[in-house]
Amino acid sequence: MTVRPHTVDEALLPPGDYASPGLAVIIPDRFFPWMQLGDKSSHPWAYLRREVPHNWYVDRRHPLMGFVARDEAILLYNIARSFAGRPALEIGCWMGWSTYHLAAGGVMLDVIDPALARPENRQSVEAALVAGGLRNAVRLHPVGSPDAVDRLAALRGDTWSLFFIDGDHEAPGPASDAETCIKYAAADAMAVFPDLTSPMVAEGLAVFQRAGWKTLIYHTMQIVGVAWRGQVTPVAHRADPGGAWTLPQHLEAFGVNGMDLESEVHRLGLVARRLEDEKAAMAREIGQVGDERERLTHELKSLRDELKRVALWRNSMLRLQWLRSAMRRPRAQP
Repeated sequence: MTVRPHTVDEALLPPGDYASPGLAVIIPDRFFPWMQLGDKSSHPWAYLRREVPHNWYVDRRHPLMGFVARDEAILLYNIARSFAGRPALEIGCWMGWSTYHLAAGGVMLDVIDPALARPENRQSVEAALVAGGLRNAVRLHPVGSPDAVDRLAALRGDTWSLFFIDGDHEAPGPASDAETCIKYAAADAMAVFPDLTSPMVAEGLAVFQRAGWKTLIYHTMQIVGVAWRGQVTPVAHRADPGGAWTLPQHLEAFGVNGMDLESEVHRLGLVARRLEDEKAAMAREIGQVGDERERLTHELKSLRDELKRVALWRNSMLRLQWLRSAMRRPRAQP
């Protein structure tokens, strides 16, 4: 394993990879013999950022399931370093690429993923950890979240300080994982989400934000976000200057790492403008609902009046029929 504790030597990185200056770098590729470049152009997932000029890695046995990009893995490794010696929980490990970077950072790691019940996945994860001398720092649990988090927390009787949440990306998975992890978070804790390009994944980060945690997002290939509370300092990261970084609208409410004051003010201005537009649209909808209610109330009154008229007419007709019937009856002879 190659380690660069302070600066990035671009010569160490494969072409197409990026790592932020100032971060420690590990390159454990040889422990993942099935890893290869993936084909972003033909991938069906709508939230894969094909335009970002960074390598996207996959296990060649499963070319549609990607790993976190190099930039994101190195960021994750440095975040783990800041929590070295403390307990961490990973939800979703796939073939162990992120698991390795977390464990290499020095955390005491619990890993939850039902894929670990498959021999192929478990062997991949264990082989990499053994090769890197990290197997004893990781406990693997072939179960799914969020229910397994509750059970594991009960067995441990303790909290976790770091969470890497990369489980089910479909709603309500990310939000459910977030709500569960918050219950078992230490006073000083951080949660990390990859793939915030997806609004459904971003909802997981929003759960932490609504719970009062501070949040920050990083411009990486798939956008990494963190939430933290207590005595925690986010890792500084510099986005690739060669990338044309854009922010999806669903992430406008989150601060961006490295953003200067002028850009932050501009971002908040856009958020405020969008909220005002949404407020105005909601007011119009409420007005339309009020108009519709008034119309329906008027129609209901008209219907009730009509029913009354029909009832009166029916009663009149019944009385008339009774009178006619009575007139036709033969009179009794004296």
